[in-house]
Amino acid sequence: MRTAFFKIYDNLSQYSFNFNYGESIFPFKVISLIISALFIAIIIFLLIKIRKDIEKFLGQAVESIAAPGLPKREMNKSWQIVLDKLESVEKDSYKMAVIEADKIFDDIIKRIGYKGDDMGERLKQINPAQIANIDEIWQAHKLRNRLVHEPGFQINQFQAKRSIEIYQRAMEDLGAF
Repeated sequence: MRTAFFKIYDNLSQYSFNFNYGESIFPFKVISLIISALFIAIIIFLLIKIRKDIEKFLGQAVESIAAPGLPKREMNKSWQIVLDKLESVEKDSYKMAVIEADKIFDDIIKRIGYKGDDMGERLKQINPAQIANIDEIWQAHKLRNRLVHEPGFQINQFQAKRSIEIYQRAMEDLGAF
């Protein structure tokens, strides 16, 4: 039994030493080169196809934001008043903080150049490429509308703080601070 194993081993080792690997691997090299070239061609095709979409997206993001003419010192003062109201222990001050934050944000988007009779019309003109959290801004604005238009509607400090954070993030994106 042992001799049969050694005979098989000797035959395999002689075969492997005499085998020309260079010739047998060549077809695999050619196939992998063709596949690589195909993948590179597909990537280039896809990049060309989506190039316009990328430029459009980047163009919107760049064009949109920057609020160069905003008086930052005035904005910081107004915003500090909102933050002070938020830290108060009086429940009505939470309500006033949200209303004031909405008013400041509306003033900023007006100054940037968004037109409309009310903030809702101005918000409709803004897309997520311009302000990343525009959907959250809508929710905060709806909360503000409930505070103003529904008598007796109250919010707690957590709700007010969340709303203020939403406005603050958007205003930072706009370069208001």
